[in-house]
Amino acid sequence: MMLHRIGHHWRNLIIQPLSSFYNLYEFITLIANWIIVCQQSNIGYPFPKLRCFRLEFFCQEQIVYGQHVIGTGGKFLAELKALLALLVNLRDFELSHLMLDPEEAVGLLDDVLVNNSGTMRFLRIINCAKMPVPFLHVGLFFHIEKLVISPNHINEDVVYLLGFTQLRTLVLFQNELTYSSAPVPWHAWREMRANAPNIRVHLVLSGPVRSELVLQERAPVSSILYNDKYSIMDNGTLVFISEQYSQTLEVFGHQLLPKVYRPRYFHDRPDSGLVLLARTCTNLHTLCIRERVSTATLLIIAAVAKKMKFLYVRRNAIVLRNDWPLSLLWTSEFHDWVKDNARSYERTETAISKKLGKEWKMMIDKDFKAVDLIQV
Repeated sequence: MMLHRIGHHWRNLIIQPLSSFYNLYEFITLIANWIIVCQQSNIGYPFPKLRCFRLEFFCQEQIVYGQHVIGTGGKFLAELKALLALLVNLRDFELSHLMLDPEEAVGLLDDVLVNNSGTMRFLRIINCAKMPVPFLHVGLFFHIEKLVISPNHINEDVVYLLGFTQLRTLVLFQNELTYSSAPVPWHAWREMRANAPNIRVHLVLSGPVRSELVLQERAPVSSILYNDKYSIMDNGTLVFISEQYSQTLEVFGHQLLPKVYRPRYFHDRPDSGLVLLARTCTNLHTLCIRERVSTATLLIIAAVAKKMKFLYVRRNAIVLRNDWPLSLLWTSEFHDWVKDNARSYERTETAISKKLGKEWKMMIDKDFKAVDLIQV
């Protein structure tokens, strides 16, 4: 049998989305039954080198007028839980897009915690329930280093527990399947930071989604990334981010090309919000802008963001104009510098290159589309 010959060499078991639920069910059943047979035959655990298990469920099916989202459950869920109860010594574990009913999701990770609490290092729990369902289990893997989870799967108790683990990276990941939920109360993040000051939180919105990113008040957010075509960078959101994450934010950006209207006039654009972000967030070193902004705005950002290393902008979205009113905070020399260099794209690029200490160019759309700052 194939499993008998090669199973003891397996290091990773990664199940990608399958449109055939029957084949997926049969595969899960086969693996679970093989483990049981080996244990009953005194052969022992047949996958001694297995350290990674990942399952992404195919929960979207095409219909005439779009897509229909379906969840799992029933016999498949029973077989999946039976398999999870048999897997041991895992370091890397993922369950994505199961879209379970709340009562089915509650005990999903019980056996995973029992069998792998001492070995688990990387954990991904994404859209495993149709409703907001917190998974307290993730806070009981005390040696975990990185957790990727949907914001509807955490609450203040989960955040509090994470403060007593070895967690260093927490990614709150949203896509079009993520059920809307309220942010965690700010005092939970305060308590977590008191117990684990080195945890870094990353907020990610990805996919064809039109909902807003859930911003966590007073969380130690290190990066905020939008990987969609519909989100809008508005000044209200930028002000909130500047107030809440001024000491921790290092990376901020909107990737991909937009598919929604972008305002043309200065007072409707996010120029002032971006400058506030660059000036207030003192640790900001990467900024990705796809919005329509002026050359003067780029010059001011490069001047006030002292730690800026990477600035990604679309040349097609840059307005060749000095549309900033004279500020009392500016010296006459700085005003003249902005005015002179904002007159052409080439002079803007040269001036920003000097500020960054390296050659800098605006990007064509083809190159901008290839920018990928998300590491999930």
